[in-house]
Amino acid sequence: MSQGSPGDWAPLDPAPGPPPPPNPFVHELHLSRLQRVKFCLLGALLAPIRVLLAFLVLFLLWPFAWLQVAGLSEEQLQEPITGWRKTVCHSGVLGLSRLLFFLLGFLRIRVRGHRASCLEAPVLVAAPHSTFFDPIVLLPCDLPKVVSRAENLSVPVIGALLRFNQAILVSRHDPASRRKVVEEVRRRATSKGKWPQVLFFPEGTCSNKKALLKFKPGAFIAGVPVQPVLIRYPNSLDTTSWAWRGPGVLKVLWLTASQPCSLVDVEFLPVYQPSPEESNNPTLYANNVQRVMAQALGIPATECEFVGNLPVTVVGQLKVALEPQLWELGKVLRKAGLSPGCVDAGAEPGRSRMVSKEEFAKQLQLSDPHTVSGAFDYFQQDSSGSVDFRDVALALAALDGGRSLEELTRLAFELFAEEEPEGPGRLLYKEGFGTILHLLLGSPRPSTATLHAELCQSTSTQGLSLCESPPSFKPVFKGTVGSEEELEKRNIGRTDTEDQNTGVLEKEVESGQKVRESDEAWGRAEILFQKSKNYGQRTRIENI
Repeated sequence: MSQGSPGDWAPLDPAPGPPPPPNPFVHELHLSRLQRVKFCLLGALLAPIRVLLAFLVLFLLWPFAWLQVAGLSEEQLQEPITGWRKTVCHSGVLGLSRLLFFLLGFLRIRVRGHRASCLEAPVLVAAPHSTFFDPIVLLPCDLPKVVSRAENLSVPVIGALLRFNQAILVSRHDPASRRKVVEEVRRRATSKGKWPQVLFFPEGTCSNKKALLKFKPGAFIAGVPVQPVLIRYPNSLDTTSWAWRGPGVLKVLWLTASQPCSLVDVEFLPVYQPSPEESNNPTLYANNVQRVMAQALGIPATECEFVGNLPVTVVGQLKVALEPQLWELGKVLRKAGLSPGCVDAGAEPGRSRMVSKEEFAKQLQLSDPHTVSGAFDYFQQDSSGSVDFRDVALALAALDGGRSLEELTRLAFELFAEEEPEGPGRLLYKEGFGTILHLLLGSPRPSTATLHAELCQSTSTQGLSLCESPPSFKPVFKGTVGSEEELEKRNIGRTDTEDQNTGVLEKEVESGQKVRESDEAWGRAEILFQKSKNYGQRTRIENI
């Protein structure tokens, strides 16, 4: 094997057409020289004083939070707290919380619209969720109840505030926790005003405010009316966003505290009354409320979400990584000076060949242990710690800029398709199909299994062929719906003219319609597949 040179990774000419929708998980903050000087000065003088005073106020909150629940049993805490405890402690926490945000630079909270009563809207849904400063929305909402991780109870001061709030707690380690949370949300939301309102951030994670993430259905399970609450930070420089990739916690805190004044707008939209269909379908309810809020904000409503620790978007029923880990593998190999096109993979079509880490390093002629580990860990390992070398061969082929899309399609089929015992040709079954999409697109296996079943349902076979008639593997990468530019426009952003059930396949839909929806999913997946392949030509696509 020969080592590749930088010239082997030639840049790709940018494709014509409109720019793609923004990646909501990436926040890039560009400061001019003057702004850098300003932040250095104010960051050294103003920020330390503000942060110190804010932390002092945070610790002053603890006595009020502790006093409200002191001496109460768990049974008593299952009902809303009333009397002098609520009057004194609630007012103290509300006032100190406003002082805390004031000290951090949020000198004014501008409120628009009218907050509904707990009888009119038992649930509040706030978006976009973009920063750890977003709890400021609790102040104009009169400190509603929230949903939080049970692990936060052990955090000093924060745990006391959650007990004060009588927050609904969900544990990642208790399988029954989510069911209990659903029951508790439903109990409080249907208490006819006995409980205060419950506030949700339905996106579940932070974004850069340029698009709404997919709403989780938890806030909509009770089927009661909800009031959407919009959060805006109309500042000339966005220092508050805390996204998956961008400034970290300390930098966001320091930059925001260095601003002379930070503004926040909270807008209450009219109460959303669910239809009978929405009340029985939390996912549909969530999608429609997301659409209303996105329209009011003037930003796209997307299918982007987090699965594990990886941001994904939804293509039909297929979840696809916004930044497939294949790109990270390409970084590791490029750093080692390896040209994927020069590797003799030696994988046998249709047959698995398991290799250990040592055999993997020998086959790729890698000597650095760190590089070997970084590349080897990309692939799925069995119980003995070995990987299927067909996976390696396909990944290297995808990173090879010299291969055409047609060649890569045929190679993927040849590697993972199996002989049909009672028929001509070879078929690609669920396991191989899932492996291909997981390797190249980062798709979770349950999502690929669902899509494979959709494609195969029109025939009696359980596999996909390489022929032109459905169910075929070729349309995945041949683009069956339209031009790349047309598909790119629809990849993340959804428009208001689309059907309100976009992304939700109805159980009663006709077979032919399902095939068309599956073909559309394939066509949209082609864009992401093409981008994964193009990474081998040193194309860094930040926004899909």
